[in-house]
Amino acid sequence: MAVNKQAVTYINVLLFVLLLNFFLPRLLPGGPIDYIQGGDNGAVLMSEAQKAAILSYYRLDEPMWLQFLHYVKGVFTLDFGLSVTYKSPAFEVIIDRLPWTLLIVGSATVLSIFIGLVLGLLSAWKHTSRTDRGLLLTMVGLGAVPEFLVGMLLLIGFSVQWSWFPLSGAATPFFKPDAWWERALDITKHALLPVVTLTVAHLASLYLLMRNEAIRVLREPFVEFARAKGVRSRAIVIRHVLRNALLPMVTMIMLRIGGLLAGSVLAETVFSYPGIGKLLQEAILSRDYPLLHALFLLLTVFVLLLNVVADVLYPWLDPRIRTGRRSEQR
Repeated sequence: MAVNKQAVTYINVLLFVLLLNFFLPRLLPGGPIDYIQGGDNGAVLMSEAQKAAILSYYRLDEPMWLQFLHYVKGVFTLDFGLSVTYKSPAFEVIIDRLPWTLLIVGSATVLSIFIGLVLGLLSAWKHTSRTDRGLLLTMVGLGAVPEFLVGMLLLIGFSVQWSWFPLSGAATPFFKPDAWWERALDITKHALLPVVTLTVAHLASLYLLMRNEAIRVLREPFVEFARAKGVRSRAIVIRHVLRNALLPMVTMIMLRIGGLLAGSVLAETVFSYPGIGKLLQEAILSRDYPLLHALFLLLTVFVLLLNVVADVLYPWLDPRIRTGRRSEQR
């Protein structure tokens, strides 16, 4: 019964967001024609016949209800039409950019989770010590710095001032390496600063939650009992503290993965990194409706899948949830 309710909830949310995804881009001022012309005072002069031909080519002159039907069909067929900016099918444009975003978002997710959990556990274990106070002040300070500012500082310092890393792009143009590791090294150098930016921007919240939850668990009677039995500190932290503090962390981690994907817009814009975030920014500025529809669908499905994964992990991490669900079913 609980599973059926969750499935109905997810379906309702998906339908609502898909409906919103169609109308939201059209609520923005202007349109594709304004972008092509360069705005009200643009340098591109177009006749009314040319404007009508462009609108007809992209099927934007059709009634709204008919455009909506094409949009609904595109949700199932993944065919939202041609991108106004790139003159190619919208999903093909996204597929070309998606690996780059997955690279930096995936790397930043792994790093932020690992560093946040380790430092949070360390800070909780050393609670009230200098180590704890130092880590806490450092993380609070990092959390107060805007993501774009972190990226700008890294770009100015490591790319402009010292020239250690490239200024933009995901790979060096026209670079033909002799070995695969040279290609991998080139991609790593381009991705490192965006990864560090995303990691730093989302590290503080994971650390703080892990620290607070670990401190709470350390005060539980079963931890005191384990200490009295002579269980080693490492075993207490891993077997007792970590597992019992992970449940609220799962929610935060899933939210942060979605936040990293959204936050990649700023990071990719700062570093001119050709990923989904930069593509979304370009699509919004150009009022590229087909591309916006495809991007919003991708983000919506991605976030909903993260929530499904969280719901599946909860019972595995906490047997009490499994017991509660069985009781409800009975």
